[in-house]
Amino acid sequence: MADQLTEWHGQGKTTSVPVRGVPRAVFRRVTGSGSPLFLLHGFPASSFEWAGVEPLVARRHTVVTFDFLGFGASEKPKKHRYSFFEQADLTQALIASLGFEAVTLVAYDYGAIVASELLARELPFRIDRCVFLNAGLYADQYRPRLIQRASLWPVAGRLLARSLTERQFVRSWSRVFSPEHPLDPGTAALHYRALRAGDPDPDLTARLLRYIPERAAHRDRFEPVFTGTEVPLSFLWGMRDPVSGPRIARELRSRKPDADLVEYADAGHCPHLETPERVATDILTRTGLRS
Repeated sequence: MADQLTEWHGQGKTTSVPVRGVPRAVFRRVTGSGSPLFLLHGFPASSFEWAGVEPLVARRHTVVTFDFLGFGASEKPKKHRYSFFEQADLTQALIASLGFEAVTLVAYDYGAIVASELLARELPFRIDRCVFLNAGLYADQYRPRLIQRASLWPVAGRLLARSLTERQFVRSWSRVFSPEHPLDPGTAALHYRALRAGDPDPDLTARLLRYIPERAAHRDRFEPVFTGTEVPLSFLWGMRDPVSGPRIARELRSRKPDADLVEYADAGHCPHLETPERVATDILTRTGLRS
């Protein structure tokens, strides 16, 4: 009997998407019907993290999930210098290839940085709404875990990336889940398998983590988006998150007192994995609003 990850991949397909003049193999799924809704995943996971939310929101939307370059079942070019600007190019190209004139974005963690870049661009399509889940929206309020900070050091980063076992992965990731909704080890093992799929560069996780200094270096481009864009924004926030929880929520409230911010008192860094039904309901409530 196929496990959930195998079924997830079996119901999608890998397609070629041109990114900066280079054709890239990108895994994607398209389910449901209705207005287009893109679910953008975080680090260190893949589109599979939306498995609990996707079928619920697909009742009212055409839902597109995909793996960013270097993640999941998408291409993992060895020795590649990953950038979320490139991931935004990929997302934009994928939307164009599907022929959508307007989309809604739901963006979590790493995906939220990509969504922020898209909001800062002049685009050939319209973004009707963007729903953010826990992410380091403000660089000075973001608190990456020790293993993430260490992974940014050139030598230590390579050593940590090459020695990342499933047990270490599960232990590290479990620390950002709430006590009320702990990480299931079996589910975590599937996410680890997705991370290591395709015999990737042994330095992969260290290379992907370069998004942290890259985001900080471009904060003047991204942070004004959350108060200045004309696109309606919503924020669904796990308040037990030690990485980007209460500090980010408070900063958002101070800069945008009227922000549509939903605080989940019993959820950690991954509300869509911890309480997918509640998150799906709140997404659908917001995609049903008229801007």
